[in-house]
Amino acid sequence: MKRFLLLTLALCALYSATAQETITVTDSDADEIVHLWDNSTAKYSNNMEKDELVKKKFKVYNTSSADLYIFTPPKEKATGYSVVIYPGGGYGYLSFPNSFPVWLREKGITAVVVKYRLPNYGHMDAMLEDAVGAIDYLRANAEKYNIDPQRVGVCGNSAGGHLAAWISNYLPDGQKPAFAILVYGAMERNRYYNTYTANCRLSGKSVTTADAEALSVSTMVTPSTPPTIMFLSDDDDVVAPYSSTIYYKALKQYGVKASMHIYPSGGHGWSGRLKWPYRQQWLDAIEDWIEVIDKNNKK
Repeated sequence: MKRFLLLTLALCALYSATAQETITVTDSDADEIVHLWDNSTAKYSNNMEKDELVKKKFKVYNTSSADLYIFTPPKEKATGYSVVIYPGGGYGYLSFPNSFPVWLREKGITAVVVKYRLPNYGHMDAMLEDAVGAIDYLRANAEKYNIDPQRVGVCGNSAGGHLAAWISNYLPDGQKPAFAILVYGAMERNRYYNTYTANCRLSGKSVTTADAEALSVSTMVTPSTPPTIMFLSDDDDVVAPYSSTIYYKALKQYGVKASMHIYPSGGHGWSGRLKWPYRQQWLDAIEDWIEVIDKNNKK
């Protein structure tokens, strides 16, 4: 009996260490939320022990599960395009976008915001599993969402821009996203272009300069990197604009179709600001760019 009791207590302790409380972003205007997996059911774990929590409606901390917030346009408006969005937050939290996926839905583009498991100081495999899993889920359910599996693109802001660019190069040919939209992305992973803390969250607290620089996406580009459009502001004092220009240069060196828009003001984190003076310009630029990609694909 004593042995049984000790075993039961041990199992309870194990469960409490791996089954954290998860949350739903209730202020999201998503049409559907799909649960992919969590640390107990996925191949990889980020070893997060704290409960998930939300601050200021859209900032999610301590993620231990992967969920998709899906914004689905009416069938009669669907263009066949879809965009998988990776939120930013310095790899320390997820800053959920809402107005941008709503705009995509209005344009007939299916938008999917990924609540991915943060790397939690060295557990990048779990994050990559979630980032790829979102793309795989969309393609596997293309008929359900009225999308073309060959027209699935990725998007990310700040740290999410780094992740979107990473996935654009990480996946093998034939599985890469169709395009990438990168907004003030933290492309270069060294102490000058990004913070030491963010690099520790990715690679672990003993991260070296070499470890960090190995995750600079400019070093990952190949001729098969998908077409990419980048947006940034000249006065960004959080992620140096030069970080994106280095990636743009690498794309052009390998003959990848790329476009870059630099606005004179806005700082960092402007994509959700409805009153940002260049908001309509950047949205129009995305719409025009996708139309150009569409025309090129039909040639």
